[in-house]
Amino acid sequence: MEKLALKLVNDIENKTQEQLRLLEQNFHAQRESTIHHYNQEAVEESNLYIEQELAELKNNVRQSETQFKWKVKKNLFIRREELVEGLFEKLRNKLIEYSKTEAYQKRFLDLINQTLKAENLTDGVLFTKEGDCEFFAKALTSYPNLKVECSGLIEVGGFILQESNGKMAIEMTLDHQLKVQKEWFFAHSELHF
Repeated sequence: MEKLALKLVNDIENKTQEQLRLLEQNFHAQRESTIHHYNQEAVEESNLYIEQELAELKNNVRQSETQFKWKVKKNLFIRREELVEGLFEKLRNKLIEYSKTEAYQKRFLDLINQTLKAENLTDGVLFTKEGDCEFFAKALTSYPNLKVECSGLIEVGGFILQESNGKMAIEMTLDHQLKVQKEWFFAHSELHF
């Protein structure tokens, strides 16, 4: 009986050991499965966060790059505008210097005579800048009905010829020509922002 009891105890022990081993294997398998599952979820979640962060960073970079490009374009436009304004200011100053020469006086005196003949005018008002009034008044004494007056509208040079009845006026000022050239330049240069 003792042998039988020993054999039974051995069998129970072997069965218990085998059951423990099976339970342990099952526990390790479930543990590994659960760990693998949580690791996979964590990897997927971190990949999603990484993708979101990358997308946000890309948007920030694009936005910064776009803002930077617009800032550069704006600065270039402002600089170009300054250069154009400077160019026309230099041209205006050169025209003012030119209006102080004898060549200017001769050219515009000829232009006044041609305009008077072409329009068949013998009377009216000739408006000039303040510095030209005296010269043109003396030079146009052959037209006794033509009054020469100073105009604050003319700063650079030239003249405005107006009929005595006020119906017609012909403007041939350097101020107007400079303004027209500047407008033409801006219209055709595509310097728009």
